Amino acid sequence: MKFPIPENEAERLKDLQNCRILDTPTEQEYDDTVLLAAQICGTSIATITFVSEQRAWFKSKTGIEQQEYSREDSFCTHAIMHEPSEIMVVQDALEDERFANNPLVTGEPHIRFYIGVPLTVQNNSAIGTLCAIDHQPRQLSEQQIEAFKALARQISLKLELRQTSLLLQEVNANLQNLSLTDDLTELNNRRGFLFHAEQQLKLFNSRRMDKGLWVMMADVDSLKHINDNFGHYEGSEAIVNAGRVLKKTFRNSDVVARFGGDEFAVLIINALDEVKEKIVEQLENNLAAYNADSGKPYELSISYGLASVNLSSRTSIEEAVKQADESMYQHKRSRRKC
Repeated sequence: MKFPIPENEAERLKDLQNCRILDTPTEQEYDDTVLLAAQICGTSIATITFVSEQRAWFKSKTGIEQQEYSREDSFCTHAIMHEPSEIMVVQDALEDERFANNPLVTGEPHIRFYIGVPLTVQNNSAIGTLCAIDHQPRQLSEQQIEAFKALARQISLKLELRQTSLLLQEVNANLQNLSLTDDLTELNNRRGFLFHAEQQLKLFNSRRMDKGLWVMMADVDSLKHINDNFGHYEGSEAIVNAGRVLKKTFRNSDVVARFGGDEFAVLIINALDEVKEKIVEQLENNLAAYNADSGKPYELSISYGLASVNLSSRTSIEEAVKQADESMYQHKRSRRKC
């Protein structure tokens, strides 16, 4: 190959593939962006280009008929080598030894001026560029360059959202092939909890988040006493009602699951560190409200423990579950002493 190759080429190509954008039809949002790019730079040509293994393909373009160029000839091949916050500017291609003999300079479209900004997705992987091209040398102002970079950032954000949306579609498709629901409570089962938790962990690790993930483990107290004194049907009712109390305590975005027997797990998504006190207070209030209205000959009681998922040290979900489980049993033992 006669063109530069990024160090993360394999990962970059995988990210491009995961966007599923190559050879897709034109879209108005992208077309509007290239028109703005050409107007900002005062150029006759602008493109949104995705660089695959052997070609530079135009998702959107203005001022040019071709749909793609070979990667070897494309200026964008060089632009993706830059850091995401950097731009590549060629004021006069005939004066640049990299491009003076390039067939796109000596022949159609007779490129003289080029500006390109990498389009990035997760982990700053540059999968393409926003570029503007002209037939004559140019020098842009700082204001033009900053506006051009702002457009590129908007496209990168759109591409990340596209990746996330496709990932969620894949997750939903996989859900149809897995038994992830507990028959008794209609909550997630253990498998469903771990499946959703791993997907959330991937999303959090792929980008910076101001908030974090927490795991709560919860256990219905004295279930054996309820079974022995009121029957197993009533014991099952206690499990179902405990699940309802937990479901009421947490948001729809959180993952509530019956882990098995009388044990529950909750994945608390996008939560601040102050979540512990607030969640405990809300759970106790909801338990008290349930017991006041249930008419049952016993009070429903739940022991619980929380643990945060340490994203910086790449704590696994299983480790967080274990920590929360240990905290729960400490809580249960302390209540027995009271």
